[in-house]
Amino acid sequence: MNETALITGSSKGLGKELALVFAENGYNIILHGRDEKDLQRVQEEVSKYGVEGIVVRGDLKYPETIKALYSEAKRKDISVLINNAGTPCPGLPLNQRTPEQTYESIIINLISPIQITQRIYEHFLKKNEGTIININSFSGITNQKFRTIHCANKWGLKGFTDTLKLEAKENGIYVIGVYPTRIKTRPEFTYGLDPKELAKKIYTHYNTKNIEDIIIDGRPKEFKK
Repeated sequence: MNETALITGSSKGLGKELALVFAENGYNIILHGRDEKDLQRVQEEVSKYGVEGIVVRGDLKYPETIKALYSEAKRKDISVLINNAGTPCPGLPLNQRTPEQTYESIIINLISPIQITQRIYEHFLKKNEGTIININSFSGITNQKFRTIHCANKWGLKGFTDTLKLEAKENGIYVIGVYPTRIKTRPEFTYGLDPKELAKKIYTHYNTKNIEDIIIDGRPKEFKK
């Protein structure tokens, strides 16, 4: 019987590549995103590996989306949760950000992964096993000018991840934080980590039961000064 992974934000980008690499290795995938056509395309690609792709469409701002994800996760008895969904944060001075931008950023990048993890953690506790992978960002371990809200979210997620590790390891549950620099998911990006290669690294790390965090700095030398 195949194991199942739930991957938020898996209709494109790194989430899509994670779905494909886990599917390639025999996992059923609970796919999540907001665009139905993108989800259907990934579902078709996943099914080529002879596994099941279950689609949950919805915005993580809404409780019903989290409820639907948990319902499918429980039904499929998942063994892996990957919190990958996120919203980009424009590089703006704090006073130029609208309250709506700030609210959405905090909800999607910090509150929703915490809420999903709370529900799934309860399920993992009953099994005394499971893995939680939080896809964070280099912004979660560095300070970056004009990215106050984004860094606040990512540092908050790091604090949540690190602290959850302390109680989870006593219950047979692995918790891993992933901290990459820019991932080349848009045509306008002139540099960035290859999402396929990053997904493979994350899977290999998970598969070897390595609970150390993954930190990958793929910036060109001139950006590291």
